[in-house]
Amino acid sequence: MNKEPIRHHYIPQFILRNFCFDEEKRLYYFSKKTSKICERKTSEIFMVRNLYRDNINNPDEPVKIEKDMARFESEVSKIIKERFLKGNEIVITLEENEKLLLFFALMGFRSIITRNSFRDRASEKTKALYSHYQKDGNLSDLWKRNLGKLVNCRSLKEILNHKEIDDPIKGFMYRDIVGLYGCYFVVVERRGAFDFVISDSYPTVITGSMENGLELILYSIFPISPDRVILIAANGVTGAPQSVTVFDDEVLKRPKWNQNKKIITIRVRKVYEKEVEYVNSVIIKEAHDGIAYRDKGRVRIAISPNAK
Repeated sequence: MNKEPIRHHYIPQFILRNFCFDEEKRLYYFSKKTSKICERKTSEIFMVRNLYRDNINNPDEPVKIEKDMARFESEVSKIIKERFLKGNEIVITLEENEKLLLFFALMGFRSIITRNSFRDRASEKTKALYSHYQKDGNLSDLWKRNLGKLVNCRSLKEILNHKEIDDPIKGFMYRDIVGLYGCYFVVVERRGAFDFVISDSYPTVITGSMENGLELILYSIFPISPDRVILIAANGVTGAPQSVTVFDDEVLKRPKWNQNKKIITIRVRKVYEKEVEYVNSVIIKEAHDGIAYRDKGRVRIAISPNAK
């Protein structure tokens, strides 16, 4: 008899395994709460027990969301492993591009931080906003109910046409998939003495302020290995000063589309110690619980002198 999955990861293990230093799926983990470094298995970090368990909407199969998430992860892992982690040019179809944008947008919505914002930290304003969609005021149920629908979509169009996804959630997903002006994938590969790290802040979002005070998302950071990071960049980011974006315009350059707009070629961009340290610094700063990485000698973390 198969046991129900209890450890529900909000960062997929197929990504975490890329940061392991041995075949036992161990990596180094720095806890921000204790300022200590230890060895942990991927099964033990960036997860919450029964995070997606849903007895209300799926009483006959309460772990359906977790199983559906695993199926989506399996589809995406093949693309990441076979193309995004290999070679200097990454070729994907329009359909794969849409699927990946949705998947990475879902990383924010499925997170423990978002769950808490619906459950423990919902303001009166938030409760009032969702009162039309959740009559009993159970916003945790609203989150799971919508998550269960989102994880079975594969494009923004499917989300927008879905009759059972609540309108505010459609708005959030539209924002995170498209942004104000559209967005695109950038893949950067590190050079030099430092590796990339990964944390529970996934994605780490970089914003910039306009003259009128409006904050816009410049790009979101998704580490996929110690060597490579995916950036989802907003159209127009290359017009921002490098003092704001850190990366130069060549790194943030849009990928190429073929003539019929069905094939996208992403050229992997090389970045060096200054850029890698910047990426790591913002990931570490925004992390809530901890940071994981493969090699202690290739990572700098500002920790207390007594950390071990």
